Amino acid sequence: MKVNKALLTALLLTASLAVSCAVEPKEDSDTAYDHIMTAWIRVNHPGVKPYGTYGAYILEMDKGDGGAIGDSAYIRVHYTKRSLDGTITDTNVEELAEQLGLNGNTACYDGNVWRMTQGYLPDALEEVLRTMRGGGNAAIALPMSASSHLSVMYDAFSTTSESNNYVYEIAVDTVITDIIDYQDQVMRAFFREHFDSESTIADHHFFKKIEEKTEPADTIPEGNTVRVRYIGRLLNGQVFDTNIEDTAKFYRIWSNKSTYDAMSIAFYKNSEDQFDNNNSVIKGFGQSILKMNYGEKVVTVFNSDLAYGAEGSNPAIPEYSPLFFWLYVEPKD
Repeated sequence: MKVNKALLTALLLTASLAVSCAVEPKEDSDTAYDHIMTAWIRVNHPGVKPYGTYGAYILEMDKGDGGAIGDSAYIRVHYTKRSLDGTITDTNVEELAEQLGLNGNTACYDGNVWRMTQGYLPDALEEVLRTMRGGGNAAIALPMSASSHLSVMYDAFSTTSESNNYVYEIAVDTVITDIIDYQDQVMRAFFREHFDSESTIADHHFFKKIEEKTEPADTIPEGNTVRVRYIGRLLNGQVFDTNIEDTAKFYRIWSNKSTYDAMSIAFYKNSEDQFDNNNSVIKGFGQSILKMNYGEKVVTVFNSDLAYGAEGSNPAIPEYSPLFFWLYVEPKD
């Protein structure tokens, strides 16, 4: 039997490839990206070695002379995240965001608070940061293997595309030992400066009536529905939400998806469960409304435990943010 030479060659090549594929070890994606990072370091930062246990690369560092991060539980930072080709993929530095067209009117550039315990940050990054102090800054190359295991907590370590190697430029603004006490100090100073008051209605909740109604007819009966107007701000003055249309337009956060009607709140002062079951508002907002009468206006500041907590509400409200609200309960019909 004659065998076609071309066909035999093709069959032998196919068999050879099949055997090669069967025995060739494959790298996992972390290992492959680590090799890319190693090569990039060798070319761009020759002589720089992986740091410590987890393998971050310290490209530049000024350790700072403020409070020791090693003794802290939280830090407030500004950061810029770059891919290895230098492209900025994320930043909370306002000037950079403006130059690159990344910023929006609802984004916050007042810094982010990162928790330094319980694996909230990549181990490799935390290991480097704990050698620094307040006022310090560093450029740190973070291999994908150092962060791809994370259940992502902070936006700086997530990406809408595939995971990758990144360089982080980090400036440590503030070292925070106790986040609740820190927020209390900031809120107290804010309320004293702007409203000459330290009045509270609950722990970590400052409150002042700026237009008060004291007539019996102004009292809101249990179970009634009230209409509420509000303006929500961060303590840097940035408006993140409002149901007053002119205000939304003025601060350039107006959206055609919003109706700008007054918010309806079912008033259950004597039953927290009924209030929660009938309303969908953050705790500090609800506590404030329940201290009001028809026609009253108040200003209030409360901490992140009474707002959006450790996660914030992206992109307008960063993690651990106290919130300021101007509130108005419309008069009774």
